[in-house]
Amino acid sequence: MTPITQVPGNTTISATMIRPVLSLVLALSMALPAAALELPAGAVRTNEITLSPAEFARARFDGTKVPLFTPPGEMQVEAWQIIGNKQTNYQLLTPLLDQLSQQGYQQVFRCQAVSCGGYDFRFEVGKFGAPDLFIDLSAFQYATLRKGDDFVGLLVSHGGTDGFVQISRSQTDSPPTSVSTTPARNQTFRDLGTELNTHGHVVLTEVSFDTGSSTLAAGSNAQLEDLAQFLTDAPNARLALVGHTDAEGSLEGNIALSRKRAASVRARLIEEYGISSTRLQAEGVGYLSPIASNLTAEGRELNRRVEAVLLNTE
Repeated sequence: MTPITQVPGNTTISATMIRPVLSLVLALSMALPAAALELPAGAVRTNEITLSPAEFARARFDGTKVPLFTPPGEMQVEAWQIIGNKQTNYQLLTPLLDQLSQQGYQQVFRCQAVSCGGYDFRFEVGKFGAPDLFIDLSAFQYATLRKGDDFVGLLVSHGGTDGFVQISRSQTDSPPTSVSTTPARNQTFRDLGTELNTHGHVVLTEVSFDTGSSTLAAGSNAQLEDLAQFLTDAPNARLALVGHTDAEGSLEGNIALSRKRAASVRARLIEEYGISSTRLQAEGVGYLSPIASNLTAEGRELNRRVEAVLLNTE
């Protein structure tokens, strides 16, 4: 016997009538795309293609090829130009990584410029050329993220006054990419603050020095601006700025150099951004804490860095 449901208005609905409706609702809900990936204001899609097989970098160029993840199915690739974008590559990439993390994706590979493999990596991973996608071979960043069998690849760079982003997805029904109507700068320093609060430290990837020098490159630095904004918003927070070097030279010399580099960053935050000297300390550990192999030029470049370490928030 088929169950009967009585509803207001003396309308009688049987279960056999309900089932098709429920099936349709379920099918529609399953067909809905995942949350959109939002780009900064001024973003314009310049090209899109579908490729097979899907390919996503899982390591840097090894001298003959770029090692790849090859999930089943096609790969949908979009090129975007962000007109008048003044963000650094770090600032442009970080909010996209954060959005994907919130959707359940995990970062499985990340590199920048020389550490990726430079020219060979760019032309293996980048699916478009100028003017659709301009990639500065000396300044680009890439990341592969994964959620189960779904992959996303992000390639970010700048050309002139514009930012460029390539978004590759392995999903059959790729979620749409939307454009923000407001600048993304505030989101960027929140992401830096989230990184500090969650992991306790962040690599200042936009801080650079001349080889063998402890003098911070002249000019504005958006990442230091973000760090200063974080300290302004968290008035009780204290940071240790820790310098690192590659393994060339003596330990004593590298510790001294790394400490001087950290001190340069500390001085910039104090003198240009008004951060109290009591909230910042500069340390150096030389080559004792590498994040890459010192056997390659790319690894040594990654190891020459300054990190901000959160000491407290109260």
